Amino acid sequence: MATIFEDAKKLGGPLTVRERFRRVMHYQKVDRIPFFEFGYWDTTLSRWHAEGLPREVDNEAKAYAYFGIENWGGVWGNVGLTGDVFKPETLEETDDYIITRDGVGAVAHQKKKEIRTIPHYLDYGLKTRDDWAKFKAKLQPTLEGRISPDVYKNLAAYRASEVPLAAPIGSMIGVPRNWMGFERIATLAYDDPDLLDDIVETLCQCVVVVLEELTQYIEYDFGAGWEDICFNSGPIVSPWIFDKFIVPRYARITAVLRKRGCDISWTDCDGNVCPILRQFLAGGINCMFPAEVKGGSDPLRIRELVGEEMRIVGGVDKLPLNESPKAIEKELLRLLPLVESGGFIPTIDHRVPASVPFENYKFYIKTKRQLFRAGHREPQYTE
Repeated sequence: MATIFEDAKKLGGPLTVRERFRRVMHYQKVDRIPFFEFGYWDTTLSRWHAEGLPREVDNEAKAYAYFGIENWGGVWGNVGLTGDVFKPETLEETDDYIITRDGVGAVAHQKKKEIRTIPHYLDYGLKTRDDWAKFKAKLQPTLEGRISPDVYKNLAAYRASEVPLAAPIGSMIGVPRNWMGFERIATLAYDDPDLLDDIVETLCQCVVVVLEELTQYIEYDFGAGWEDICFNSGPIVSPWIFDKFIVPRYARITAVLRKRGCDISWTDCDGNVCPILRQFLAGGINCMFPAEVKGGSDPLRIRELVGEEMRIVGGVDKLPLNESPKAIEKELLRLLPLVESGGFIPTIDHRVPASVPFENYKFYIKTKRQLFRAGHREPQYTE
């Protein structure tokens, strides 16, 4: 079986993380693959402090350095709302819970004495066309207030970056879901297709105007967006809605990047993306992240369905990390052929939960480094 791995000397010496990323995404030879990961629950590092993790390792950046994990970077612009639509406020608070309204009008109930998870939403801010007018006023497709002056001051650093740089490609349907709720976004294409079209078109214009500016100065390695519109049974909107409303907008967005030589774009979408993989590809989204295995997006299944055109970042089932070194090794071994074929950068398929023992995670990191020839950054600890 062919492999993407090659001796560093034959490649002219060790590559940078940025070079490795570009090569893996284009099925080219590398000395090692990037050693990326997807972070931790807030309570995970706290648990590990009691199991041997130094207490000064108290945030994601410090944990990445401790474990020898690499990362990507980004040069961002605001491609969404340029201000609050509603005044954020606390509506009710007790010793047990708090109810708040945020800047987009979403009313959320959050328990205070348990592990903080996704809040329970009670109401949403975008219900009518009059509401949309208030949102749209904060979504003008101009550069005003969208790009920090610091971006222009740091152009030399971006050119010299040794890590891959992401460009903002926004969200065409996931963010509107946050504005109006699940039921409304799921039925809007039937109830008021013109309104949905206006929402998606407006968001697309905001992304395009920012990318047209940033790509004049910055050499991007990939576009990065967010959707999160899938459950384990599939997306909350049908493929034909993607074809009609979403695909043409992503095609315009990714065309801006391709014009400047950036031909990789990913979106962050949990759950089962398999029913809409071809729609994403048609819009130029050719990398899926984080490929949740138990959510229905096993990387082997993705490769089987659409082949090498779709790249993958993620795809390591998090659940074996709760079990044993043997279970962890089994999960990594099943993914080894995909790693060796290219187009795949394995990470845990979401943030590492606090149920994972510290020793299991250290075993995962060590085995991944050895088995997948991942990363060049040395950990701060020794086994």
